[in-house]
Amino acid sequence: MMIESRRSWVEQLFVAIIILIVFIFMAFALFDSGEATYAKAQLLFALIVLLITYREIGTFKVTKPRVKLSANLKIWLGLIGISLIVMALLEQVPSQILLNWNSANLAENTMFALAAGIFEESLTRGLFFSIFLQNMQYRSRSLKFTRSTIYSALIFGSLHLMNLRSGNSAAIIQQIFYAFALGIVLAAIRVTTNTLFWGIGVHFLIDWQPGIANPLSTATSWLPVLLIFGSMLVVGIVYLVKFDREYEKQSHLA
Repeated sequence: MMIESRRSWVEQLFVAIIILIVFIFMAFALFDSGEATYAKAQLLFALIVLLITYREIGTFKVTKPRVKLSANLKIWLGLIGISLIVMALLEQVPSQILLNWNSANLAENTMFALAAGIFEESLTRGLFFSIFLQNMQYRSRSLKFTRSTIYSALIFGSLHLMNLRSGNSAAIIQQIFYAFALGIVLAAIRVTTNTLFWGIGVHFLIDWQPGIANPLSTATSWLPVLLIFGSMLVVGIVYLVKFDREYEKQSHLA
């Protein structure tokens, strides 16, 4: 049922490392180039990475056919949806989107949010997820989707180390944690919908806010962070473990 990638995980890993090197170089080289120029460059690069991801994997799907969800899985998927809605409300995502409509930098904010959604989903939930999934398959490991999700989410969280340029290390540590938790949930969306595009859409909406080009990094109390994103993390991992077991069950029946 798992779709075989066009290239081996070793070849894909080499490509992913090259993409990361180019991304870091661009981030520093274009940081002071002006918001409009930086936003256009980021969006163009993100679209190129999306195409590279498709070329390396050969598809945006993970399984064929899509895994059918049991009643129990649907309940846990509903809990993931509820956790996302609660997070969006507590983080004031709807009001931030409305504020963005009246922002003088609407075009730049939209390009930055699109670039972040496309690039980060293509690289982490696309290319790196494929790399880990192939490796799990090659080594005949159990819980392939869960393990691949955790590893790719760690990379997703680590990407936010770039924000250390703001100088607030405490805030960045919190950002890495909730990026990791959000990465788990976005991977759950990826395997459930069997495409990258729903995850890109959710990621875009979360990031689509005024000042995304230069977000203010301020640390908050760990208690709400742990309550909100810790809950997302637990629900996401439980769902993925159950998804893995359902996948194995349907694979044996096929």
